[in-house]
Amino acid sequence: MSVPREAGPTPAQMAWVSRATEIALPELHLTRMRGATSSSVFEVRARSAGDPRRFVLRVLDNAEWLREEPDLAAHEVAALREARSAGLVAPSPVAHTDDAGSGAPALLMSFVEGQVEVRPRNAQRWLEGLATMLARIHRHRAEAFPWVFRSWTVGKALAPPSWTRVPAAWARAIDRWHAGAPDDPPVLLHRDYHAVNVLWRDGTVSGVVDWVNACRGPAGVDVAHCRTDLVLMRGPAAAAAFLEAYGAAAAGYVHDPYWDLDAVLDMCLPEPVFYEPWETFGLPRIPAETLRERLDAHLEAVLERG
Repeated sequence: MSVPREAGPTPAQMAWVSRATEIALPELHLTRMRGATSSSVFEVRARSAGDPRRFVLRVLDNAEWLREEPDLAAHEVAALREARSAGLVAPSPVAHTDDAGSGAPALLMSFVEGQVEVRPRNAQRWLEGLATMLARIHRHRAEAFPWVFRSWTVGKALAPPSWTRVPAAWARAIDRWHAGAPDDPPVLLHRDYHAVNVLWRDGTVSGVVDWVNACRGPAGVDVAHCRTDLVLMRGPAAAAAFLEAYGAAAAGYVHDPYWDLDAVLDMCLPEPVFYEPWETFGLPRIPAETLRERLDAHLEAVLERG
């Protein structure tokens, strides 16, 4: 049985972390980190100001997610190793266990310096940074990585939402999605690439975190996922600018609008919602009507592309 999400680490978890970090239990200090939604994440350090050691502990305490994917800890360990083998700025796995004392798997990893940016001073430079880092990830083919892309839209009941002002566009989008995905070559996918999973330092990307969903699949999957997130955060123009920046960073890339449809149908039905970590990191709440308007406009633009 997993611990309540609002609770702190259990004594057994603390003991496991102490053994893995070699920080004596009385010196061990854990602080819940902001922005995590699917698991409990803690910064780990020693209480002594002179001890520079810092780690991140992820406790995979979402019971429903674990039922669907019981190998989550091993998956993220493999993903982090794959990313680092490609020279990407990802945490380094330190230790993992299938049961850290609460019935929940846990992963201990290195601490990556940087801050989440959701209100950048220079929006264009920020979008270019996001796009350039994603293109770097996709240069790695990860040919031996065993986890393979599967659409999160499969199995959903798809119908135009009741709130939309363009139901015909949604019907076209659903028909196009049912027609099938393009046969694009596979690359390493982060699979949940968006602004809250990217860290910045001194105006440049310093790290990418939350690799638990990484897999091999078409680059357009990550591009579309990030574009959909940007549509809701900042509007369709930001998503368009991101795609242009990605195309400049990934020579020869041709974006298939199918992946935008797959992302929208996965992420935004029955309706688009404000992602709570945006507010945690400083983005004011966005009215539901604005989110809907942005999404309708984006969907029409995607359909115009083909």
